Amino acid sequence: MSLLAAPALTQDAPAGFEQRAILPQPFEPEPFRAVKIPAWLEATTGVGYTLSGQSTEGRQKAVELGVTISELGFVDPFYAYYDSKLLKRRSPHVPLARIDAEVAEYQRLGIRILGVYPPCLQGEVYADHPEWRRIATNTTEIPQVDLEQHPYGGMLCLLGPYGDFMIEVLAEISEKYPVDAFSFDGLHYGGVCYCEHCRTAFRRETSKEIPDVNLEDPAFRRYQHWADRRMEQLVVRMQRRLKGIRPEMALVTWTTNAGRFGHFRDIPRNMPARMNLLLDAPDQEFWLDETNRGATVVPAFANAYIWACTNHRVAFSEPYLMSHGNPYGKDSFPGHEVLRRMLLAATHGAGPSLAVGQPDFLQPAAHDALAEVKRRKPWLTHKRPELWGAMVMSDNTRVLYGRGSGQVEERYLAHVLGTFRTVLEEHLPVTTICDWNLTDEDLAPFKVLILPNTASLSDAQVESIRRFVAAGGGLVASLDTSLCNEFGDSRGDLALADVFGVRHGGIVSAALAVGSDPAAKAELDINFARNLDPSYWEKRKSVFDVRLPPDSPLASVALAKLVGRDPVTFKGPAVRAQIIKDAIAAATFWPKGTSETDRTAPAIVTHTFGNGRVVYFAAGLDAAYYSYAYPYQREILASAIRWAAAEPQPVEVTAPMCVQATVFRQTREGQERLLVHLFNNVNTTAFHGLPAEDVPLREETLPIHDIAIDLHGYSIRRVHQEPEGRELAVEQSEGMARVRVPRLDVHTIVVVELESN
Repeated sequence: MSLLAAPALTQDAPAGFEQRAILPQPFEPEPFRAVKIPAWLEATTGVGYTLSGQSTEGRQKAVELGVTISELGFVDPFYAYYDSKLLKRRSPHVPLARIDAEVAEYQRLGIRILGVYPPCLQGEVYADHPEWRRIATNTTEIPQVDLEQHPYGGMLCLLGPYGDFMIEVLAEISEKYPVDAFSFDGLHYGGVCYCEHCRTAFRRETSKEIPDVNLEDPAFRRYQHWADRRMEQLVVRMQRRLKGIRPEMALVTWTTNAGRFGHFRDIPRNMPARMNLLLDAPDQEFWLDETNRGATVVPAFANAYIWACTNHRVAFSEPYLMSHGNPYGKDSFPGHEVLRRMLLAATHGAGPSLAVGQPDFLQPAAHDALAEVKRRKPWLTHKRPELWGAMVMSDNTRVLYGRGSGQVEERYLAHVLGTFRTVLEEHLPVTTICDWNLTDEDLAPFKVLILPNTASLSDAQVESIRRFVAAGGGLVASLDTSLCNEFGDSRGDLALADVFGVRHGGIVSAALAVGSDPAAKAELDINFARNLDPSYWEKRKSVFDVRLPPDSPLASVALAKLVGRDPVTFKGPAVRAQIIKDAIAAATFWPKGTSETDRTAPAIVTHTFGNGRVVYFAAGLDAAYYSYAYPYQREILASAIRWAAAEPQPVEVTAPMCVQATVFRQTREGQERLLVHLFNNVNTTAFHGLPAEDVPLREETLPIHDIAIDLHGYSIRRVHQEPEGRELAVEQSEGMARVRVPRLDVHTIVVVELESN
């Protein structure tokens, strides 16, 4: 069978799903469409957990602070809390009348009910249906658990009959109780399953056996796609069943994402990122401890990415209030840090959620943070990004090219995070998008596209990128972008070579000359054609000297102040770019300690393709700026983005690099607004301890004064600063309007009211 079945994209969407089909992925049984979000959810900001364990007074207080939805348990891993026809074991610890009383109180207080169900752990089902158990290793032996010692059993397979059984339990709850949404802790398939149901289905649909877990094996990479589609189909069936009972029903549930960076690095993946489009609103656990890169750019990226995974609809992010991750605990957690984490999430598009119940010493701070979110609610909903630049985070590249939990950060994520750091510090209005957005329709509004080592691209994605650039869009890309297909298989050369103006010539390292060595070139090309084996990334590491000529289109006054005319050190991944056609080397590099004249190669290449400008980085300055940063790297990356863009950025923020700025557009009640979020990320105790263990535990604010915002091409009616309620004067000058923010403490929103067309 074809690995890329071509679904009929004109097929009408079923009820509860959007009409538009998302870019196809391998093994799709039908066109993939995002779920339709109920209107009540689009207006929701107050997601507050732990109310199920609080008193009436505690719940009432949460409602006053803006909480509008919270969890209520109906099933735990041991028992059902209600009279179920499907689960016979009813909890001896929860009186039958309690659920009715809890539901009544939630309704009286105006709290929407978020029903909780543990998706993969259910002791009764585990005992009664051993054939539904997940088998995590390549064997037919069904796992056995001492159910006396571990009455919850073990993980059940959601890809087989148990998944449909779970859906029917949810339907039973929905028919008995006025549940508004459901939440699951761990709605995923664990990366692989060898149960008989999975084996039979895989054999039936592919005529193959499920291979061993090995991302270096092309067969397993294909299984990963197949399992992803099975998982998506489970959620599709769930949505159809539940919305058939109550159209306004929603799935507001936990997701695997960059908020738990350790989970984000897990490979094979437990769920496809695209599955977030089937959740009405995913909620991520947002950890900032040292094991989750809390003192880096990762927390900001995590919130931008979770919103991107919904196509910028509705996503939530719950800051976990822990001092450190080893051991976990809230010891000495500063109250001020609660507010910082909540408003960081809001700055990057995610709705802040929070566990309302906290220890006594933190409870006032949690309440204050909820109150601050409530003050900003009018400007936190019904928003979308203001489009200029797009940066791709590719889930297929992360998994099928990155291939290892211990290596993916270096091989791929560093490129994304270094780029993200650049656009934050330079205040560039760049939107994080996903690889399924690489279509003609989704790319059309952008002026520049950034592909940080986006290695895994399908032929359809490649063609959309090519058309985007030919039509005048800008492109900035690095290293192995387009070298692999959607399965992570090497193509042998860059599919976008004609767009970049270069061919992929292999690896540049201190051990390999970059001249025309036919034997070395042949060996490398064979290696590409076979695959990218683990040694590929190891060989790519080295230290180089880089020279950017003063007449380079990427040169700038700021860059000259940093590097002058001398070569500058670059430590990071690199490939050998062989220039074709009329491309130009905008910078060169050579292995440090060798002769510049003998072993010089293009480090950065500029090219014109159709009506678009292209910058290709053979030297991975994007990865270096995350993992081994020099300021010159930021300057060059930012210059490349600005040079390639079809139009100048419409919003320019002049502020210190510690200020994070994002630009959204809001349409409410017929009024169009720009929302410029400003977040002060200063940490007055940063870099005072062991860097690898640093955690943001901010105790105070260092205010930032006199931030300038330049607005180009907008018809402006009024500008005000919220939630301060401060009117801001507008200075008009030759098609540009400038406003100044007199003071930024932690977070503010500059609301630009636009004239109606």
